[in-house]
Amino acid sequence: MFRPLFFAGLLCHALAAPLCAGDSGGKALRAALPGLGAAPCALGALRCVTLKVPRDHLANDPDATIDVTFAISLASKASKGILLYVVGGPGGSGLAVADDYLAAFDASLTENMDIVFFDQRGTGPATGLECPAAGAAFDTAAMPLEPPDAAIAVARRFVADCQAELAETELLPFVNTAQAIRDLEVFRGQTGGAKIWIYGESYGTQFAQEYARAFPQAIRGVILDGVVDLNLSNEAFYKTYITASERILNRVFAACATQSGCEADMGADAGQVYDGLVAQLAKAPATVSLPLADGTLATRVLTADMLQTNAFYGLYGVQGRADFLRALAAAAQGDLRPMLRQAYVNLLINPATGESIPDPTWYGAAYYAITCSDARDPGEGTEAVMDQIIAEARAFALQAPRLLRAYYAERLACALWPRHGPLQRPAPFAGGDYPTLVLNADTDPITSVSMAYSVFQNVRNGYLVVMQGGPHVIWGRGFACPDQIVQALLYDGTLPEAGVQICKQDFTAGYEPLTMRNPADAKDAFTVLRSLATEVNQSPGLNSWDGEAALAIGCDHGGSVTVSAGEDATVYAFQACGWWPGLTFDGTGTKVEAGDAGDGLTLDLAISGAHAGRIIYRHNSHTEAVSLSGSYDGGPASTPLPVP
Repeated sequence: MFRPLFFAGLLCHALAAPLCAGDSGGKALRAALPGLGAAPCALGALRCVTLKVPRDHLANDPDATIDVTFAISLASKASKGILLYVVGGPGGSGLAVADDYLAAFDASLTENMDIVFFDQRGTGPATGLECPAAGAAFDTAAMPLEPPDAAIAVARRFVADCQAELAETELLPFVNTAQAIRDLEVFRGQTGGAKIWIYGESYGTQFAQEYARAFPQAIRGVILDGVVDLNLSNEAFYKTYITASERILNRVFAACATQSGCEADMGADAGQVYDGLVAQLAKAPATVSLPLADGTLATRVLTADMLQTNAFYGLYGVQGRADFLRALAAAAQGDLRPMLRQAYVNLLINPATGESIPDPTWYGAAYYAITCSDARDPGEGTEAVMDQIIAEARAFALQAPRLLRAYYAERLACALWPRHGPLQRPAPFAGGDYPTLVLNADTDPITSVSMAYSVFQNVRNGYLVVMQGGPHVIWGRGFACPDQIVQALLYDGTLPEAGVQICKQDFTAGYEPLTMRNPADAKDAFTVLRSLATEVNQSPGLNSWDGEAALAIGCDHGGSVTVSAGEDATVYAFQACGWWPGLTFDGTGTKVEAGDAGDGLTLDLAISGAHAGRIIYRHNSHTEAVSLSGSYDGGPASTPLPVP
């Protein structure tokens, strides 16, 4: 029943019919949506279309189909083109993040562009593959190289447990990029057949390259952000990004010496502190007493592998680098709770139960189904290849002494995965008559800038933007330099400057020194409240809140703090919260982040214990002004006059 719409779109594109003169594809897209049953998405505010596509595009089996859902944001002004947005992962749900992504971009994007997100096969409610329990166990397990059978056994257990956890496994052979790009082409054909801009972030750059290579007639332009070099062998890909990550981690440790308070909190060179903690945890995982919101203490374990995970994840952005240093400094002073909480956030583990947290944006089994199906090591599925991976890891250890697990853990899992990808890598992506814009940070840990350079050197009509000190993925993160270059290309067809353009970003966010380490500091109400505000902003537990259901975490010395959504604000409720020994807080906090003069954090708290009082504290993040009022230890409390 979609044949008339499909052919109308093709004729419009091929013959440049008067109806479509000057149109960028938006009219055809709008015309097609009602006939495709467009309706409000189950998640978010966009409109969704669900299409039946062949389960196997390479087989002649019309009865074997799956559902793939696309979410569409239509331009609020005259459309300047269709932008297909491919999220990272693989395993990320485009539909689940679409609203948040669009809200983070400049408003001009949704005004000028029709934007399409989608749930790639293997993700989303219809075909989602997830094994959270097996994934959490795998990510937290100790996986030493010696004896080699130990690491292989962990990988083997993960693959078996993950498959057992899946609701169905029939789709596994068909969850790969080669099938998924054909799903997108079905959507493009049924919505008018217009040429599209395709943007990919991280893994999405792999998808975008493969789609553009297979369907060059569909492409108006390609934007690759955080670039995967498809020409690299499996081993070379892991070596490339782990080598880059080690280099960036060394820079993070060196930055501690230049950050106010970091070196003093650390008590030694940050790299030495990290290496010492890894060695200690490698001998025996640390047992940590973790306070829970219900007032009980849970016994939890911190492993060397969890520490490495925190170090690696911390490299993804400027704030994460500073946050990891702060958790490491706390560990240097004997407090492992921040590091454990950070690991739970990174690994999506509920601190109250120690079990995985459901995440509608992420499908972990799809990650392995796609990753392992797209590329492989020679001899996958045999004992010999696993021994070879272990041998390569041993040889690589001197080049990756701090993040070695990431080099071999995933490769072992893929060696045992039931579906293996092609051994031969595709030829370098050559681009086309359309522009290809390559974006990357030179401090990207997972898609090393060297991969962006390789892709750029091989494409026709290529343009390169490199952000010094930036995060993984640089467009739409609030950086004017790449944002304006991308928007000019999308809206007006303005080509970037020929060759390479350099943007710059601070390598790390400012380090926030550890607070209230001296009991004498508690005598000063201003120091106490300012320290509490710092801890609220720095708490891994509170910062993991998804903005929806209320989240309660335990305070380190009893009681709890709950974060929830208020009217146009984030609300905190403190209940007998002992953030430090001898100080208990009861009351509320409100954080406003509307982007105007009223932004900031207000705390209205009663304090009891070794000191007593009632304080109202206000930090205006727009002006950076701080003020204090109330009473403390029987006297008035007010903002102190700075001493020159």
